Amino acid sequence: MLYVDANVLIRFILKDNAEMAQKAENAIIAGEVFVLPEVFAEVVYVLNSVYNTERKVISDYLSNLLKFVETTDVAVMSAAFMYYGETKLDFVDCVLAAHNLIGGKDVLTFDKKLNNFVKRKLSEK
Repeated sequence: MLYVDANVLIRFILKDNAEMAQKAENAIIAGEVFVLPEVFAEVVYVLNSVYNTERKVISDYLSNLLKFVETTDVAVMSAAFMYYGETKLDFVDCVLAAHNLIGGKDVLTFDKKLNNFVKRKLSEK
């Protein structure tokens, strides 16, 4: 299993360097890649801040990527990507919300937007 950094995922997604994109694709398609949540957070930051990629597009890219890579908790990360695409919450807040809503973990925060989002999602259940 290969732990990869954000650059590998970004090259795979953007295909802006053919050689690097091919190496990334080979590893990802072979099912040899493990991605830490922190790496996903960096990918979100770079795609949003550097490449001005829309939140929904980032959400779709990373949700699709979960079909080919391993990570610590696929269900939590999948929900976090979905929340990121449908809200204005920071990505880390989306991960925390997913840990609470999907993983049943208690989260303490003073962030009103995050608290309101979690309350709203809980009331929808």
